[in-house]
Amino acid sequence: MISLRGTMVALGTLEREDCRALWEAYEPAEPLPTEPLRPGLSREGADDWFEDIQRKQGREQVYLGIWAAGGPLVGDIQIARIDWQARAADLGVGIARREHRGRGYGSDAIRVMVRYAFWELGLHRLSAHVIEHNEAACRCLERVGFQAEGRQREAIYAGGRRWDRLLYGLLAAEAALAPTFRPPASLDRSV
Repeated sequence: MISLRGTMVALGTLEREDCRALWEAYEPAEPLPTEPLRPGLSREGADDWFEDIQRKQGREQVYLGIWAAGGPLVGDIQIARIDWQARAADLGVGIARREHRGRGYGSDAIRVMVRYAFWELGLHRLSAHVIEHNEAACRCLERVGFQAEGRQREAIYAGGRRWDRLLYGLLAAEAALAPTFRPPASLDRSV
């Protein structure tokens, strides 16, 4: 069981009921969704998601829930597609309800997960992919130290049109120099 703490959030292992709660709470971004919509998916879809997390956890990914400090479950964050030989992985984060977006939960969760990825797992590189119209995600990644690395033209089809996928990256050496990612002396962690 993993439990990590930031300034505004706590990250922890997702249980089946947590996956169901996130599944039911998810509200697409407006006016344009930031990920493909999957209308009509049943509660069993959340159970399948939970089972997939369990199969891959610790080997191919680290998938955690995001709880507001002392509050509700607000989203999820993952280090996915871990390549242990290259020491590289992809970072993804989602905040389920619109009312919780733009409050700093995602930024704090990213900072905590980056520290975990680099200082606990020993990864060398993290990548993040963002649909071009998701300006809030781009600002968030840049604010916490990720650098824009490229663009995949018309790589995503969403909302009836094609969008570019923007590529971001962060290296462990860059994170080590950034005060944002230095592990606090009292990193509250239990594994």
